[in-house]
Amino acid sequence: MKKIVILPSFERSIRRFTPAEKDRLVAALEKFNDFLVTDRISSGLGFKKIGTDIFEFRIDIRLRVIVKDEDDTLYMVLAGSHEDIKRYLKDFR
Repeated sequence: MKKIVILPSFERSIRRFTPAEKDRLVAALEKFNDFLVTDRISSGLGFKKIGTDIFEFRIDIRLRVIVKDEDDTLYMVLAGSHEDIKRYLKDFR
């Protein structure tokens, strides 16, 4: 099983979330954990590959989480809106 590492950028990005958004984030993280354990994707998770080693999954209709896969580790990079994700991908490349 892969190790999960939460990066400081992820922690910074969720600081501005409202309490309701944080609750939805927790639910999405639980679905993501279930996916890692069972290898079955929940339909609401919307897990997809968006780069060579970069994936995203859905918190809700507006918010997403970026995950970077390296070797045996998954890095939680960023949580934010579509614009936040686009900005990260632009700066990343």
